[in-house]
Amino acid sequence: MIVTAHPQQWTARQAQPFHERILPLPAEVRDFVHQVNLATGVTAVPAAVLPDERMRADLREALLGMPDAVRALVDPLLLGICLGRGLGSSGITDVVADAQGRPLGCVVLLDLDLLEVHSANSWATWKENLPFATGAGYSLAATIAAPGQDTRANALQFLLLHEFGHVLSADGDFLPRWWEPVPSDRRYAYLDLSWVVSPSGRFVPRADFELRGVVDFYGNNQLFADAIVTAYSGLECSDFPSLYGATNPYDDFAECFASYVHSEMLGRPYELRVDLDGTPQAWLDSFWASGRSAGKRAFMEAMLREAGSDYRMAA
Repeated sequence: MIVTAHPQQWTARQAQPFHERILPLPAEVRDFVHQVNLATGVTAVPAAVLPDERMRADLREALLGMPDAVRALVDPLLLGICLGRGLGSSGITDVVADAQGRPLGCVVLLDLDLLEVHSANSWATWKENLPFATGAGYSLAATIAAPGQDTRANALQFLLLHEFGHVLSADGDFLPRWWEPVPSDRRYAYLDLSWVVSPSGRFVPRADFELRGVVDFYGNNQLFADAIVTAYSGLECSDFPSLYGATNPYDDFAECFASYVHSEMLGRPYELRVDLDGTPQAWLDSFWASGRSAGKRAFMEAMLREAGSDYRMAA
């Protein structure tokens, strides 16, 4: 949680149109991220970036291209989209609170070092390969955009949809608040689909699979490249939407939200292919086309229906 000394500056941004709340990383946010990086052993040093017109145009395209139902849910909660470098991951979402600890809303931070050179498919492929060392000939190719839509704007859109999933979970009662101790005796509508809380407050999956607990997307503990086959074989037998989503309940929800909007509402591809020495070996089933998504599909449909819009706009 980011405690601000200037709450009025943040709340004033909510009067701006949804797609105009774009700004360089403020000093108090930069300092907060730097302290978190130091505490977690991340060497990246954050810095603010003033977006050029091309980046602003791509962000506007990404935001305005989202379904009305998504914008209706996120608009009241979003304080700003802050651009920087050296954040340590592609995107970060956190709560901004006043000096009394009262939440004002959420900020989404984007690291342009990790985004500005990628199209949609190159960014998704880069991210999916993060947990695995190069070598042994294995790799994963991800397709989240058709050839004519393989743009930076669509990479930004998918990432923002993921981060907006975190924004929604900060305000909802379907997951525990990530900045507070987790009660072990409370029920949560989304959490309870796939996770339980241990007596020590840890999240434990209801059905685990091999390597799930050791996959590390932004750390230094990479697995051998041939572990791709083992990890994704286990994923296909689970009710998690992606390998990243299987790491914790918050990314489980954010990945579900992003991929549901992307695939089911916008009608865009989400395909993963395992290659060996550049030759395709296996294709991973679409989560939303599989029966393993049933519980989470019902949750997403209900949430978006309540937003008062046609959540099946791509049908």
